[in-house]
Amino acid sequence: MSGPLAGFRVVDLSAVVSGPLTAALLADQGADVIKVERTGAGDIQRHVGSHRNGFSGFFHVLNRGKRSIALDLGRPEAVKVVRRLAADADVVIQNFRPGVAERLGIGYDALAADNEGLVYLSISGFGQTGPRAKDRAYDPIIQCASGMTDIQGRIHHEHPDQPEQVNMLLLDKLTAWNGCQAVTAALLARSRSGQGQHIELSMLDTAVAFAWCDTAADLILLGDAIEQRPPIGASGVVRRFRDGWGATMTLSQNEFEGMCRAFGLHDVANDPRFSSLDARMKHRAELLAVMESQAEDAAAMLTIAEAERKMREQDVPFARVNRLAELPDDEQIRHNQMFRELEHPIAGSLRDARPAPRFAKTPAAPGGPAPTVGQHTREILEQIGLSDKIEHYYEQGIVC
Repeated sequence: MSGPLAGFRVVDLSAVVSGPLTAALLADQGADVIKVERTGAGDIQRHVGSHRNGFSGFFHVLNRGKRSIALDLGRPEAVKVVRRLAADADVVIQNFRPGVAERLGIGYDALAADNEGLVYLSISGFGQTGPRAKDRAYDPIIQCASGMTDIQGRIHHEHPDQPEQVNMLLLDKLTAWNGCQAVTAALLARSRSGQGQHIELSMLDTAVAFAWCDTAADLILLGDAIEQRPPIGASGVVRRFRDGWGATMTLSQNEFEGMCRAFGLHDVANDPRFSSLDARMKHRAELLAVMESQAEDAAAMLTIAEAERKMREQDVPFARVNRLAELPDDEQIRHNQMFRELEHPIAGSLRDARPAPRFAKTPAAPGGPAPTVGQHTREILEQIGLSDKIEHYYEQGIVC
């Protein structure tokens, strides 16, 4: 493996999305990731999403570049294998419900007893302790508990109090990126102190911290005499053009006046009510009314290509609305080489997105196809010195 994390080993005990994606991000950066999954069906995520030949594309994205060992963790001998793996690992990731890992004998204290440098990440829905700690949680549940659906609901002008879910597993993915950053920070701390540590990370905390910096801005300042203004994201507007949809965002005065010139709205650009950011905020309702009538009509007269050219000439942030299926053909995305195609032994041809960070001195190559259940069981057991027990483990159903 190549990349900034080459030489680090991660034992991934997690399932579904947030934990596996955390481990996949570490694998993308060169870590050797061993996925521990249950014997038989394996990770439930193998059976979710679009399939070919019984293999899920979603599972591939969450588990590419990993090796798989299948263990029946209800068996004491399987737990011993996990402890053996963890003794030589740099990182362990798990997202069992709070208390389960400890009950199985693979909690932080048990594993750190054999490896004081171990970085151990526990991911949960609501937190490791507290009134909701043991409740089952998925992304849409945390969206509601964290206020995310309230934020999204405000886009409904007719029913602003109606909650709305984000149509993706946003918080699972944010938790994974947060987890990846936390793990690498803990590895950096270990390089200075020699000590590993236990990291607790909840989806709920991730969501609240994520929202608080902008969409919850009205709640940051406490006390009286607060002048409330809309969040910065409200400056972005999606409009229908003659042959598609596009978006502008005008924060600075130069951008606002440039957009007005691109649309031919010179009177609006020169209107004293809209002569600065403060003025536009003060007269926001009037500005919205003007733009809804005049800018919408102007946009409808332009093709996307014409709008893109005019906005670029005025140095105004603009983008066409790409449909997901159009992304591989987008000029900038092609230039960035964001997609690659590869062959999977079961699923056949796949396309996935490359890791976003590009390291100049320690480049990482995207990992190979996601493994089949227990694809590397024998190899991993040999690697950790259990060659003499392999046949016994298979015969007893401890591994597969």
